[in-house]
Amino acid sequence: MKCISCDFEGPISEFRYLYNPRIDASLSMRQCPKCQAWNGVDQLKEESVRTIKAGDSPWGKSAGIEGLTAD
Repeated sequence: MKCISCDFEGPISEFRYLYNPRIDASLSMRQCPKCQAWNGVDQLKEESVRTIKAGDSPWGKSAGIEGLTAD
């Protein structure tokens, strides 16, 4: 697997597994051991599909819970 941010290349096992946000998709979050960037990874293909930054919504629509509480 190759990190999109720094081009570090290594086996998927070297990239720290962070979490899988959806049980019905093969996408997961893994952290690069070199630059610490978060990579959105297709687990079936074992390849990075994009770099994830704080505040990104890489998995599509939200659960729809925004705005349910009074501010």
